[in-house]
Amino acid sequence: MLPKEPLENQWWYDPAQYAARFLMMVRNISISYRNQYSMTLPGFLPNVGDAFGQSAGGNMAPGLDFAFGFTGDGYIDKARNNGWLLCSDNIATPASTTATEDLQIKATLEPVRDLKIDLSATRTVSKARSIQFMYEGSPTTFSGSFTMTTISMKSALEGMGDANNGYYSKSFNEFCSKVATFRDRVQAQYPDNAAPGGTAANPVDLYSGDVLIPAFLDTYTLGAGGSLDIFPAITRLLPNWTLRYAGLSKLPWLRDHFKSVNINHAYKSIYSVGSYASYSSWLEYMGDLGYVKAADGTYTPSTRYNISTVSINEAFSPLLGVDMTFNNNLTCKVEYRTTRVLNLSMTSVQINESQSKDWVIGLGYKISNFTFSSSGKSRKAKGSSKGKGDDDDKNNQKGKNSSNSKSKGVNHDLNTRLDISLRKQAAITRDIATGVSSASSGNSALKISLQADYTLSRLLTLTAYYDRQTNTPLLSSSSYPTTTQDFGVSLKFSLTR
Repeated sequence: MLPKEPLENQWWYDPAQYAARFLMMVRNISISYRNQYSMTLPGFLPNVGDAFGQSAGGNMAPGLDFAFGFTGDGYIDKARNNGWLLCSDNIATPASTTATEDLQIKATLEPVRDLKIDLSATRTVSKARSIQFMYEGSPTTFSGSFTMTTISMKSALEGMGDANNGYYSKSFNEFCSKVATFRDRVQAQYPDNAAPGGTAANPVDLYSGDVLIPAFLDTYTLGAGGSLDIFPAITRLLPNWTLRYAGLSKLPWLRDHFKSVNINHAYKSIYSVGSYASYSSWLEYMGDLGYVKAADGTYTPSTRYNISTVSINEAFSPLLGVDMTFNNNLTCKVEYRTTRVLNLSMTSVQINESQSKDWVIGLGYKISNFTFSSSGKSRKAKGSSKGKGDDDDKNNQKGKNSSNSKSKGVNHDLNTRLDISLRKQAAITRDIATGVSSASSGNSALKISLQADYTLSRLLTLTAYYDRQTNTPLLSSSSYPTTTQDFGVSLKFSLTR
């Protein structure tokens, strides 16, 4: 009888192993959603009672819905209709409400052994209202902020250009070419072009936030799909990630020379509307669409929100990084990082783009039980004879000293660190109306940092350091090259050990 062939020799075994590994690559997922709502309602007349805070009478005030937190902005109308609010033209303190929604999604993937990918997606929406309930129609002003993770990689590495080509940017030219198209699409939302009162309205402003912001998102981010939304929907939420691979140290040659070799990569991009407010002269047409009345009495189509700036903050930290630990405990780190900030300003009708590129090299080495002198060596006295008893005494004394040293737990370690970094950063101002780009600031910075820490005792640590930084400006007309040096010695005394 022949033995059964092992499963490892079957043709389907390896593909099945890889397929099972792929299906189980999701190690964990966490979803966190937080919703906060607060209301400040001045001029509330009824007295608060003892039963769930309710006053006695036909209508319980402020109501069980308020007591248990099941209220919204509509509660202000309810309180006013029930006569619970002091409505007087002499008291104009408005009611205020604040609503915040915070969504965070995190996941850890391990598609292959030693490759770990952390994904994270966040979306935070904050809305505030100020309601003057004492006046007819309850005039309301809106404000808030918005942040959401996205992906803006398609233009991340294209560069900023230079003075020879006018700081050319393919993405900026694409953005400028889309502005007129998006203005036409926004204008199409007002088919009759009739302002309140039947008068003719002005055309949509070419450089308004309703036009520039959707064109900005469509050009520089993924997943916009030509949407006209200023605040992207949750369906456009995209993740950022951190990647780490530690499997190179298992290769034969690397395993003989390194204890560990790790490859790192991280990407982060956030679209944000720092703050916004509503137009005081805005008149609703349909939903968030309406008209803004100017001082001369004319009307211009606009949403209710007056947004001055939006931004995209993007960072590869690092784009590629390698950290290694040699068999002799020497550590080495090499990283290349890039950051980019895009600020779209509706006030100045410009895109302000700033970029920085960093090369970082770091070396570290630790010498355990480092001593500056040979105090441990015994001296031989002149004219003395060494016998067996003397050897026994020295061995006993050596054992006591060793025991005392171990009981104190002091390791005279010397930690050294050398860091070298080269940063090139520049800021470019891109005018949307003219399509002209110009450099506003920038410099190159080379920094060398050397540091050594030595443990003198359980309570004392001696540190010596040396730093040198050289800055070379991008524009020689605005500044000049500088070099700074800093060195010193410090002694740290700690009572907590």
